[in-house]
Amino acid sequence: MKFFRNLGRHLRDGLRNLFRNGWMTTASIIMMTVTLFMLGLFVLIIGNVDQLTKSVEQEIQVRVMIDPLAEVADEQALGEQIAQIDQVTRVVYRSAEEELASYKDVITEDFDVLEGDTNPLNNMYLVNVASTDQIEKVSKEIQEFEHVLSANIGSLNIDGLIRTINILRYIAAFFAAIFIIIAVLLISNTIRLTINARQTEIEIMRLVGAKNSYIRAPFALEGAFIGMIGAFIATLLLYASYQGILGIARELFAFNPEYALAIWPLILWIGLGLLLAGMILGTIGARRSIHKFLKA
Repeated sequence: MKFFRNLGRHLRDGLRNLFRNGWMTTASIIMMTVTLFMLGLFVLIIGNVDQLTKSVEQEIQVRVMIDPLAEVADEQALGEQIAQIDQVTRVVYRSAEEELASYKDVITEDFDVLEGDTNPLNNMYLVNVASTDQIEKVSKEIQEFEHVLSANIGSLNIDGLIRTINILRYIAAFFAAIFIIIAVLLISNTIRLTINARQTEIEIMRLVGAKNSYIRAPFALEGAFIGMIGAFIATLLLYASYQGILGIARELFAFNPEYALAIWPLILWIGLGLLLAGMILGTIGARRSIHKFLKA
């Protein structure tokens, strides 16, 4: 019973402190909101970079040119042989006529001059690979097969693309880790401002014999409440900002939203994560801030 009675008193004191310290509580909530908004933004950036790189990986294909002297049975056997490679996820046959039609539609209409002439293109296979890291290995393996003229990815600089993808992932992860550290320090300093303003109150509680855990509890709960409020506001701002950015990108840059993460129900999971992060960071910040006063 004593535990629940103390818990109720601490909850009451924590909520009362939110309103008692007007502008300092507002400053703490604003700082918490900005911090959590940036953390959520980094999560979205990392998720979208990963989504974009996966889309790019799916678009990269090994183009396997088939020897024009190969028979139909040889082409079918080659396709089955390619499909058995571990990293290969999809094999699509494209005839020389389909390849020519693709060039006509995508590149230029000047190919009309070839009407009536012999088609200079070859039958081919388009091969999808599970990971960009394996494309070069797979293309070299296919190159050794019989009835293969060439197996390549065209003029695409795959090594440069792979390096760029990996660098983007590392940079996003690095900045996310750095910002988490900054968030703890900022929140700790913000809560410390509140505690500095209430030094006298803390000293009085110590003089009357209150335990450190009893003194610490309302401040920890106050930090948790600030984190909860900041998380709620940050989630709303993230949702509105993300929708706005996608709309602008679609209008100005003809960006296909299919390459971006769907905001719903992702925003719910991000909101829950920010709520938990806000409560933890607020509590840690409050406990760090009051520690030196209790040890003095």
